[in-house]
Amino acid sequence: MCEFCGKSLVMAWSLNMFVSLKRSQDKYVCSDCRMNFIRIAGETCQECGKSCHEQYCQDCQKWLSAGFPPIHNQALYEYNEMMKEFFKRYKFNGGYHLKNVFQAEVDNKLQEISPTLIVPIPITLETQSQRGFNQVSAWLEKCEINEVLACAYQTKQVQSLKTRQQRLMAEQPFKVISSEITFEKQSICLIDDVYTTGRTLRHAAACLFERGATQIQTLTLAR
Repeated sequence: MCEFCGKSLVMAWSLNMFVSLKRSQDKYVCSDCRMNFIRIAGETCQECGKSCHEQYCQDCQKWLSAGFPPIHNQALYEYNEMMKEFFKRYKFNGGYHLKNVFQAEVDNKLQEISPTLIVPIPITLETQSQRGFNQVSAWLEKCEINEVLACAYQTKQVQSLKTRQQRLMAEQPFKVISSEITFEKQSICLIDDVYTTGRTLRHAAACLFERGATQIQTLTLAR
């Protein structure tokens, strides 16, 4: 049954799926509900990845004019009501299995970007204990990742409960925990679930820039 509307799913099997005993990534989402996830296409802001007819949206113009290094975020989907419902079920209702809905698309985009270091945004120990998994790392199980960042605090206020101003004013929540990796001259891709204000990704990027990184871009499922 579809996770979102309860409709029975009719699965289409290809020969390759039959041989490998793997089913389609849509075994959790019917075609009607899948259509409500809107891919970002056409002209986008070159900094945050949202649909935009200008080179940079107004928010990103402010970030760049304030002296923040560019992160060139690429986002796959709009953060609409359907995507909000997905994250509610995936992150907050313990739907670990729903990682499969977008895992292949995230993996394909990373192959296209082809970074030398893939760095997921970390979660706190408290969140890990409550949720049982990092929603970003779960998408990256087929990739070689570098968990070089950790949360500076064991507890962290849920981002969705913060106002935009509170997010923008937040203190640095991350720290670098690896002393073995050289970040200079690496092509680094930071991965997060949703780009909201961009503050989280810029905090994470700042940690790596301070340790010698020179080339960072970011990828989010939604914007």
